[in-house]
Amino acid sequence: MLNIDEPAHLQPKLALLRLGFRPFFLFGALFSLVALALWGSFLTGRLGFTPHGNPLWWHGHEMLFGFVMAIVAGFLLTASQTWTGQKSIKGWPLGALFLLWLAPRILLANNQWGTFEVVAMLDLLFAPAAALVLARQVIAVRQWRNFAFIPILLLLTVANALSYYGVSSHNSLLVSHAFHGATILMVTIVALIGGRVIPFFTDRATQWQRLDNISWLEKLTFVSLMALFIAMLIGQPLAIMLCAAVAGLTLLVRWSRWGVQSTFGVPLLWSLHLSYLCIPVGLLLIAVGASVSAGLHAMTVGGLGGMILAMMARVSLGHTGRNLLPPKVMTGAFALILISTITRVLASLFPTQFMLWLTIAMVAWIFAFGTFVICYAPILLTPRIDGRPG
Repeated sequence: MLNIDEPAHLQPKLALLRLGFRPFFLFGALFSLVALALWGSFLTGRLGFTPHGNPLWWHGHEMLFGFVMAIVAGFLLTASQTWTGQKSIKGWPLGALFLLWLAPRILLANNQWGTFEVVAMLDLLFAPAAALVLARQVIAVRQWRNFAFIPILLLLTVANALSYYGVSSHNSLLVSHAFHGATILMVTIVALIGGRVIPFFTDRATQWQRLDNISWLEKLTFVSLMALFIAMLIGQPLAIMLCAAVAGLTLLVRWSRWGVQSTFGVPLLWSLHLSYLCIPVGLLLIAVGASVSAGLHAMTVGGLGGMILAMMARVSLGHTGRNLLPPKVMTGAFALILISTITRVLASLFPTQFMLWLTIAMVAWIFAFGTFVICYAPILLTPRIDGRPG
């Protein structure tokens, strides 16, 4: 690995722009709070909300391509520096990429702010731009193991484009297929990263000894999820159920080998394990025909949201030179995101009590991510405490 340290005077003066995780973690988390507050206010009739597209499309689109995409980009742009030893984007180029993410978030919130086509074009540039930055680092050292994230980001761009085309042509089925496919792509990213970091972190922090990966199981994870992505995009119910069953069982077996039984005294670990568990649970809910909505929300709220919260809490400490001991209040935040997951799934399974369970889910999410913002904003906005770059 190359030495990526550099003199302090070459670091951007603004700490927020020193590495990708800083702006995208902070403002991604903030955006999820604003987005859910707007969505909840609209549903309860307290707000006349007129975003581009329509409120339902905006909610699904912005939680996936706004919130989750921001955190994915922030993580990959940070991890790529560790993986490859190549300096990652920082300073004004990072600021420009961040603004490319932020501008569509603002413009989409009101259908009077810019034309739909211009906003769509801006938004569709973000994932390819992040992929280009990542590709430059990966290709420079021929680290093909990490190249898989680049085509996934490009496929996310395709799914995003389909969602824009679907809402503009009033094709709600196409929008659903695009959102469902994008969810599986994002789950694939989390599955790949989780398979690397969760057993590694567990081995380092507990008495549990890491087991060797089973090659065919790792490959089947990726293949089954990509098959499910194709099935979701096509919208073939039988193929969706079959692929979801294979992927769910594969991810469940994989997770069972990561030592969850040793983690319950360590919030940064059990939060990762239990959030990851929401992914196979969601897949199996879809596989048995219980509810596509319940399965998707188990994966998005718990699998994506929970893993994001846990990973942001850890990465933000590690990459700012701090001990991996989150504020104690974050333990409550990790619990709240699991409560949000359970209640959002219940909202889909029991539609007669939909608003009750949905309200609890939204409030729990807002408190969970609000806690992160309050605790971690000072960390993300200030330089590393050990004086190193990042």
